[in-house]
Formats: sequence, C-alpha cells, structure tokens
Amino acid sequence: MGNQDRFCQRLEASLGIRLVLSLVIGLGLTGSTQADALDQDEVLTLIKQGDVLPLETLLQRHRERLQGRLIDLELEHEQGRWLYELELIDSQGIVREYKVDAKSGEWLGR
Repeated sequence: MGNQDRFCQRLEASLGIRLVLSLVIGLGLTGSTQADALDQDEVLTLIKQGDVLPLETLLQRHRERLQGRLIDLELEHEQGRWLYELELIDSQGIVREYKVDAKSGEWLGR
C-alpha cells in the first residue's frame, strides 16, 4: 500500500469519525454567514450539477498541503462562488484553516 493510499485512508477515517461537518451558505454581498445548513441531498445536487467537486477529489488533489487531522469543514457560497473551508490540526496542536474553490479545485490558501 502506497503513501497516497494510506493518506486517503487516514482522511476517510478522520472524516468518518472526527469530522464536525457544518455545510453553510454564506451571503457574498455582505460577507456575513447565514445559518441555513445544506443537507446531504442539496450537496449531492450541487455535485451532480457540476457546481462543486466532491470533497474526496479535493482532498486527493491537495493531499500534500493538507497535513494533519481534519477537524472542521464548511461549504460556503461567497461572492458568487462555492468555497470549501477546511480546518486541520497538526501534530503540534496548531490549527490552520484553508480555502479551496469548490468548483475548480483551485487552492486559495489560508
């Protein structure tokens, strides 16, 4: 089993056991966040329509940048586009937040 497979297994375990998933729609005009959570069916519809990539795809694409344990995930609509916000904790206990364009997969950084 290669490093990529082990990485994906660790992420899947992290997602399945430790992930606090809050899918939130943000209002792009004001920059504020609306507390209307998306349900699983709504997210699947966005994926099927091509509005967002599956999270699995983004995790594999950016696996070298995403070191640590995923502790929070948000899917937000900001300024006309969908963004994944991923929060990870590293081995020293440092928490970092990263943003990825949910449609293109473009790494937006912190």
